[in-house]
Amino acid sequence: MSTIIQSEPGSFEESIKHQVWKDAMHEEYEAIMKNDVWDVVPRPKDKSVVTAKWLYKIKHGSDGSTEKFKARFVARGFSQKEGIDYDDIFAPVARYTTIRSIIALAATQGWSFHQMDVKTAFLHGAIKEEVYVEQPLGFEVQDRDTYVCRLKKALYGLKQAPRAWYERMDSYLIKLGFTRSNADPNLYFKVVEGKPLILVLYVDNLFLTGDDPLIHQCKRELAAEFKMKDLGLMHYFLGLEVWQRPGEIFLSQEKYIVKLLERFGMVDCKSVSTPMELNFKKLSGSAAGPILASPTEYRQLIGALMFLVNTRPDICFAVNTLSQQMVEPHHFHWVGANNILRYLRGTINHGLRYTAGSVILRGYTDADWAGSVVDCKSTSGCCFNLGSSSISWMSRKQKSVALSTAEAEYIAASMACCEAVWLRKLFSELFQHVLDTTVILCDNQSGIRMTENPVFHDRSKHIDIRYHFIWDIVMDIKCTTEIDDIYIYEKQSIYQPT
Repeated sequence: MSTIIQSEPGSFEESIKHQVWKDAMHEEYEAIMKNDVWDVVPRPKDKSVVTAKWLYKIKHGSDGSTEKFKARFVARGFSQKEGIDYDDIFAPVARYTTIRSIIALAATQGWSFHQMDVKTAFLHGAIKEEVYVEQPLGFEVQDRDTYVCRLKKALYGLKQAPRAWYERMDSYLIKLGFTRSNADPNLYFKVVEGKPLILVLYVDNLFLTGDDPLIHQCKRELAAEFKMKDLGLMHYFLGLEVWQRPGEIFLSQEKYIVKLLERFGMVDCKSVSTPMELNFKKLSGSAAGPILASPTEYRQLIGALMFLVNTRPDICFAVNTLSQQMVEPHHFHWVGANNILRYLRGTINHGLRYTAGSVILRGYTDADWAGSVVDCKSTSGCCFNLGSSSISWMSRKQKSVALSTAEAEYIAASMACCEAVWLRKLFSELFQHVLDTTVILCDNQSGIRMTENPVFHDRSKHIDIRYHFIWDIVMDIKCTTEIDDIYIYEKQSIYQPT
């Protein structure tokens, strides 16, 4: 049994040697039959048949224990052709910024954050196209082993499966009285007798917060329509560990960091106090040492660190800098990536703490000037807090070369303004009164003056027109005398925060 727990079978022939995987396949097949996913028909002569296979996965909890042995019958969707087998594709994945924003809002209001999992979610979505797949190994219909399955509903692996599931869930949530957010199509909300309920959809995971009686009622309604698993209070999600107590929610990726250190042999490394050394960006090209002979491991490490940025804004700038060297990374860049691991080794238990407090959205923006010695482009950075808790941050290389520090700061402020508009749009749908004026703090007086002056002059006439978006925002605020009129997006509101 210990061997089964530590490894997953790579083929159907290997899986049938163990009863746990047989049971997992039977559970999957029964779910397919219950949802009436297909009809078994003779193989068509003028239609291609999509091949399929069994996939196996061991589900682990946040403490590393085995929770479930899971088998999936998956179609090989890569053989489908666009325009023939499918049209539009769409995956119902909420932005991590949305999830953090709702978690921060739940903490400020003293709400609990719940999680539900939809079993065999994709099997609920109906498909419009004519698609055929092979019968599953081990479950062929007797005397019809040459037949194939004509799909009536989506199957895992099909290109259109995520969209079909989203349309199915979306229509049911609208039926329950939810309103879909315009800022994020995977965010839903409603109010019953002045009490709020917010739902976030992430593929087959549902997150609920708001009034507790409404949460439990919604759970019962969802369980009556779909086969659900109630996970209670949210504790673990895609590598994110969540601790909840009244008035406080803490997010961390401690277990993920431990696995990352083990994977790259840095468990016993010496920790450092900063994720990146001073003047690291000045070293590049020949000064950065020889090019890595095999850059695959470097790319894997940077990709893993990109996911870690979801709860660690302190490494955002360093990861963004190193991610610009994915094509031809040098030895010095590999040393810099390992320096981030050494920093994580000393801050392994750090995370995001959301607490009860004021609902005030405030932003911070900054930029370096010509920080890249390769193309002399600058890097923009911004961070937004709801109260005292960070909900959104980014570090991004600018697309054009700035001729001065003022211009670099101006471009960074424009990027921050776009994010502020989106965040205000998100929160304006959840509150009866939109948040007070959002202040974006910038440490460059010349850059601030450029945002206030709508007249083209020598310092700004050459700047890409998309960055002048911030002028309209600033001028709209200056020309307004009523606070309620300065909001960029005004939507019908649903809830007045306490």
